Amino acid sequence: MCLSTVYIQSKDRRIKVMQDVAQMEYDQDGYLLIGLLGDQKFVKGTIKSVDFVDDHTVVLEKEGD
Repeated sequence: MCLSTVYIQSKDRRIKVMQDVAQMEYDQDGYLLIGLLGDQKFVKGTIKSVDFVDDHTVVLEKEGD
C-alpha cells in the first residue's frame, strides 16, 4: 500500500502537514487531504512536486511565496 506524506513549502522551510494520506481532492484554492483512517485536513496552496516512487511525498507551495 502506497500512502503519501504531504508537506507545505514556504520559502526555505518544508513543514509536514499530514502523513498516511490516501486521497487528495482539489477544492477552489487548495486541497482536501483524506487520511487512511478517514481524518481530513484542508490546505491552501498549489502542487509543487509529487514523488510516487521513492519518498511517496507531495509538496504543496503556499501562494504568494
